[in-house]
Amino acid sequence: MEGCLISELSKLKESSKEAVENIDSFNSFKQYMHITRKVEEELSTLIQRVKESEKNHLILVCGSVGDGKSHLLSYLKTKMKYLSDDFYIHNDATESSAPNKTSMDTLFEVLGEYADTALERKEPEKSILLAINLGTLNNFLYSQYANDFTKLHNFVKVTNILEPKIEEYEFDPDSYFQFVNLSDYQLFSLTSEGPKSHYMDEALNKLTDTVDENPFYQSYINKCNSCTVSKNCPIKFNYELLMQDRIKQTIIKYVAELVLKYKTIISSRAFFNFLYNIIVDGDIDQLIQKGKVDKYLENVSPGNYLSALLPNLFFNFGMFSDTFKSISLIDPVIKRSETLDNLTITFFNTSDISKIFYQFIDIKDILNDSLTNSLKNITKEDRGLALNTLLRFYAFVAKDRINALYINDPIYESYLNNLYFWNKGNKQNLKGLYTEVINSIYEWNGKSDSGTGMININPGRNQLKYSISLSIDIKQYVKDLNEREKEELDKFLPYMTLKFIIQGIDEPVFSIRVDYPLYQLLMRINEGYRPNKQDKNNFVNFVDFINNIVEFSNQQETLTVTEKTGKYSKSFLLTYDEDFGYEFKGK
Repeated sequence: MEGCLISELSKLKESSKEAVENIDSFNSFKQYMHITRKVEEELSTLIQRVKESEKNHLILVCGSVGDGKSHLLSYLKTKMKYLSDDFYIHNDATESSAPNKTSMDTLFEVLGEYADTALERKEPEKSILLAINLGTLNNFLYSQYANDFTKLHNFVKVTNILEPKIEEYEFDPDSYFQFVNLSDYQLFSLTSEGPKSHYMDEALNKLTDTVDENPFYQSYINKCNSCTVSKNCPIKFNYELLMQDRIKQTIIKYVAELVLKYKTIISSRAFFNFLYNIIVDGDIDQLIQKGKVDKYLENVSPGNYLSALLPNLFFNFGMFSDTFKSISLIDPVIKRSETLDNLTITFFNTSDISKIFYQFIDIKDILNDSLTNSLKNITKEDRGLALNTLLRFYAFVAKDRINALYINDPIYESYLNNLYFWNKGNKQNLKGLYTEVINSIYEWNGKSDSGTGMININPGRNQLKYSISLSIDIKQYVKDLNEREKEELDKFLPYMTLKFIIQGIDEPVFSIRVDYPLYQLLMRINEGYRPNKQDKNNFVNFVDFINNIVEFSNQQETLTVTEKTGKYSKSFLLTYDEDFGYEFKGK
């Protein structure tokens, strides 16, 4: 399979030698695959400022495992020829320099000139570029060497490097310490039109650009078109699908959904490995190793062909990857609606299922003889697979609302919209969000029988005769929400921290972090859902948040006790006066 497209694509795998970064090696393939990111511009500017500075500095290049720190330093070393002369570059802070030393021992040696006592004696003799994972940095600052690096510790604390905050940082000539944080940058940006990703866009284009420099495209042109089994090859078809902008944008959309819904952390390395696995089926990957792929493709069955197509590989990849395990939760095949139920009945009672594909799919985008033949010759046992293939293709290349299957998630779409405006600090567009969250606070313990603006309080044990409600006028607090001018947000938090006060009282301010799972539950409460015991166990922070509001308001407001007898109810008020004490009377 030498020179085959599959062989070229295998360089994307995590197990490929190309995936291993070496500070002193930046070959032509890595040169081609390099994607300029905002953080590169930020680090390049910082390096230049340090070079021009009168004293030397330690630059922390922070981030997570596999997010491209080593690749970035390797690239800058080839781009900035002076880098090796002016900086000591330490590329992997997780490794030790000797068998009898830990990584913490090695870091202590590397950073010796930036220890407290060393800085008090003299200026450091050389600037340092240190690529370090945030976890390793945290461990070092609390290791046996912590007392030697209190100045570094204070810098990390003041700049919030280890905190989930978005910090805009510029070069400080008076500080020995500088930093960039790759973790501040997501794989995508937030916009008013949804997620956009320069990085993922460029990564996908690196695979499919029709240029001489693209080794993947050249392999496709020179090998696939002359291959004896290319007409039956799902890898070739998947590559052609990936060339379409609609397919690329759908991939970006779903990856962003994974990150925001399920807190999936996707490194650059993991993303490229993912791309390989949605183009090359795992069974075919195994056959390549055994040299049996040609024979397999000559007589590939309709079911095996459908299984190996990009939409199926995309949504099934969670079975083979811990990183992408949640992708099954956004798979359109798990959606339920009357429309989808009717489609399923029709699908299993139609002789020619290809006609249903033409009804829902932009067929010009997937026109392929092998796909058509597979649909016509599908066995009865594989008809469920064919239906899944239809729904998954619909997610990528649906006809424009002609025959809608309504597989989108409206709650997620509203979360995206609110998340953008909250990160942007746009108060005018957040009124609906705060109104809905306040309403869900009131109804968290069930809708009060005593009217609006009331929170039910647990009387101590479950019973149906009495309910106790507290009147609280909750109001949003947005005074510290600062508006950002940027329309496209490269740095953002994947959750919202919402703040509230009691009407007429500015202190205390009650805050709650709302991520997608909590947001989804709160929106369901607004639609009439009542949280159960499991919900309250899952979202104990929200329970504590409400309890804090109630505890404070107990000192300020009036309790309403409602007695229910059959269809009738009677209400009583419990009030407190600091001069006369408690009073209990009918309402």
